Amino acid sequence: MRKIILTLSAIVISVQIFAIHPMVKNYTRDEYRSGTQNWKITQSDARIMYFANNNGLLEFDGKNWNTFPISNFTNVRSVLAASDKKIFIGAFNEFGYYKENNVGKLEYYSLMNQVNGTYDDIHEIWNIYEAKNNDIYFQSDHYIFRWSKNKLKALRFDARIDVSSYVHNILFLASSKSGAYMLNGDLFIQIPGSELLVNKRVCSILPFDKNKVLFVTNFHGVFVYDGTTIKPYVTGIDDFLKSNQVFCATTNGKQLVFGTVQRGIAIQNLINNKVMYLNTYSGLQNNTVLSMFFDKDENLWLGLDKGIDYVLLNTPILKIFDSNNLYGAGYTSQILDNTIYFGTNQGLYKTSFPWAPSPNSLQLQLIKGIEGQVWKLKKIDNTLFCGADRGAFIVTSGGIRKIESTGTWNFQQLKQRPDLILACSYKGLYVLKKTNGIWNFSHYVKGDFNESSGDFEEDESGKIWFSHWQKGLFLLSFNEKMDSIIKVESFDTTKGVPINQNNIVFSVNNKMVFSSVYGFFKYDVRNNKMIPDEDWNSYFNSPPNSIRLHEGRNDYVWAVSGSFLGLLHKEKDKFEIDSTTYRMLQPKIIVGFEDFNFISDDEVIVSNEDGFSLVKLSEDKRKSGKLNAIIKQVVITGVSDSVLSSRISVNSNRNDTIDYKFNSLRFEFAATEFGNPQHVKFSYKLEGYDKEWSSPSGTSIKEYTQLPKGSYTFKLKASSLTSLDSDETSYTFIILPPWYQTVLAQIIYFILALIGLSILILYINKRSQYGALEMKKKKEKEMREQEKKYEEEAQAKRKEISELKNQQLKYELRHKSQELANTTMNIIRKNEILLSLTNEIEKLYKISEKKDSGEMKKKLTLMQRMIKENIKHDNDWEKFKENFDIVYENYLRRLEEKYPDLNMTEKKVCAYLKMDLRSKDIAPLLNITVRSVEMNRYRIRKKMNLKREENLTEFLQKF
Repeated sequence: MRKIILTLSAIVISVQIFAIHPMVKNYTRDEYRSGTQNWKITQSDARIMYFANNNGLLEFDGKNWNTFPISNFTNVRSVLAASDKKIFIGAFNEFGYYKENNVGKLEYYSLMNQVNGTYDDIHEIWNIYEAKNNDIYFQSDHYIFRWSKNKLKALRFDARIDVSSYVHNILFLASSKSGAYMLNGDLFIQIPGSELLVNKRVCSILPFDKNKVLFVTNFHGVFVYDGTTIKPYVTGIDDFLKSNQVFCATTNGKQLVFGTVQRGIAIQNLINNKVMYLNTYSGLQNNTVLSMFFDKDENLWLGLDKGIDYVLLNTPILKIFDSNNLYGAGYTSQILDNTIYFGTNQGLYKTSFPWAPSPNSLQLQLIKGIEGQVWKLKKIDNTLFCGADRGAFIVTSGGIRKIESTGTWNFQQLKQRPDLILACSYKGLYVLKKTNGIWNFSHYVKGDFNESSGDFEEDESGKIWFSHWQKGLFLLSFNEKMDSIIKVESFDTTKGVPINQNNIVFSVNNKMVFSSVYGFFKYDVRNNKMIPDEDWNSYFNSPPNSIRLHEGRNDYVWAVSGSFLGLLHKEKDKFEIDSTTYRMLQPKIIVGFEDFNFISDDEVIVSNEDGFSLVKLSEDKRKSGKLNAIIKQVVITGVSDSVLSSRISVNSNRNDTIDYKFNSLRFEFAATEFGNPQHVKFSYKLEGYDKEWSSPSGTSIKEYTQLPKGSYTFKLKASSLTSLDSDETSYTFIILPPWYQTVLAQIIYFILALIGLSILILYINKRSQYGALEMKKKKEKEMREQEKKYEEEAQAKRKEISELKNQQLKYELRHKSQELANTTMNIIRKNEILLSLTNEIEKLYKISEKKDSGEMKKKLTLMQRMIKENIKHDNDWEKFKENFDIVYENYLRRLEEKYPDLNMTEKKVCAYLKMDLRSKDIAPLLNITVRSVEMNRYRIRKKMNLKREENLTEFLQKF
């Protein structure tokens, strides 16, 4: 099938060349909340920045902005942080200094009271300098004031002073009317050849070379004083300086910077004379630069007509796209035939290379036909391949040629088959083949594998390691024609891979390196499994997490992840890693789609969300500035917060003693990170309270409540992306004991204890005496109670004996009663028998009378008489009476006393009725008839005067 080759010409939008530029951090007026213009800039030894602002002295510690109005509320025009920690300022008819008080707050001291006489023409104080001997010089329109040993002296200059500067330990000044001068003692000495500066306004005087001095004019270029005369100095950008009105200039010995009114700044490298331009196109808020200052980190501060900007010059990272990036996020770049190509999420762009410096805005050419997302630019055999969302293309200076319509991720030339390129599209793997020097699409790879990814590498055996960030790691074996996959082997947790996701393959020095969330691994061919790669893991201080590697020139390897960016360089067969120099770029890198394009041995273009950055490896040894961790305030918290101490830095040596009632404190801190303050992390520890340092955090406040008495030291450290970690800042304080634990209180406690002890001894003695008395009473009481107890026990014994006796008596009484009853019954039976015998004898007697038996009659008569006498006398009444009274409680005696008229028989009848005997039972006992018994009962009722309805037996029973 015949392929149609389509060549599209590039549409040129603009042909302007452009320049790279440093990164800029903008501080708007809304952020620092003070006046619009900033006339001078300085930095204290504590690395705190100060600005001469329209509204007063403006301070910035990396986190907080504070404005201190001048005493007469005029614009502050000049500022100087002196070596004795004073902050000198100059304004309209006012100058003096700020100094920390005993709690660290700035207090203002005016020097105007030392001005002798009236100086109506002082006006503005434009510049302040500190001499080598620590004298301070203030420059106004017509005066130089020298403050030495707390004494002020005014030196008048006849003409209007345009500018002054303290250079090479000499105070220089310039006037458009009379030229340039230097101060010698109290005399102004004109510099030879300075008539060349007459009618030229000098805006800056700078040190240059060893003993030379530069005079920078606003419209006439730069002049140099070599110690003998003044002559013009050619900068190479004179036309730019003369046409844009230079307002200020500064130098750090390595770079010369010019600030203009119309076009921002120009930065000239004094070593290689290369120039960079910065203006509103490249990130400045405003093109009018009023002041400039190199800080201790060798970065550049700009005081603008509106706002403050911070230019990061002390970094090897430069921006390529303008701040108003019109071309989108960067994904890939390549250079071919003096043309550089940029692939972004908006399309493929190009411009000429190498680039030339220019203050103009960035303009690129869009390659028509490759609009939209571009994934990869790969140069193979001097042919530029482009993988984009719209397909795969070959890019030339004359146009583009599409080789595959499906979106393509990446291209890899096969080592075993250099005439083939393995590519991966959204549909899977396909092959490009070189025929007659031309690359063309050949075929899609067949087989049981259709995954899509841009991460794949060929190993030494010709097999392909293929990585899919979610589906895992695969080893693919191809047939000889490279048109089919004959074996797919998955490497998962069963083959040594810690997890199945985020496993990535890279080729470094033609060896496969595998990265995972648990570090680096390598392939163990013999056991067909993954094992930890101890060499690569040893290069990192902490276990590497999904680190992506990109091999460059000269044994450089970039390492990047979602939280890390470092550069490894091989030294003596072992890699060493730099993890600090470039880490400020890490948050902007689009991890997973990062691209490192080595355009030379020491220059790399890195893609990022802002477009592209140029990294200069030859400058990676620049000394990074060290942060200063500042305890901004120590606040006593409570009903109304009050500041205990402030502005505590590394060498402050501040100590405080705090009353116990103020034992709740809040620490507010900051760090002098000005380029990326949002990435500052703090770690702190309160010795005497905290056991460990806190984990690094962006939080800049820490509160402690209800601290116990004792000595404490609050320690603070800070770290950031662009600076070296800070030294420890410490603040020691003592919380006094509460009033009840003070020495005086302890003395009082001791005295009170002695008094209490004396009272206690007296009390114990009294108590002992009282106790002895009480013991005696208690013993006596116990004796009485014992005696009473014994008496009660004896009484109880007696009662028990009495009860036993009563029980015995009752028993005897029952026995007597039983005996009496038995006796009575025996008597009754006996008498009945005897009566029965008497009756029988009576019958015999009658029979005998009929037979006239005298002797038998006689005998019978004798027996009858003896039986009757026995019946009569056998009843021993006295014995019965005794037993009866025992049983019935002297019943008969009481009866006799109550009824003395009763005869013996009647008493016996009463006794038998008491015993509940019937009349027929009583009759035999008395040897009388029943009728006789009834008659006796009748007579008894009469004698007892019983009523008719009363029952005799019941009466006698109850008596």
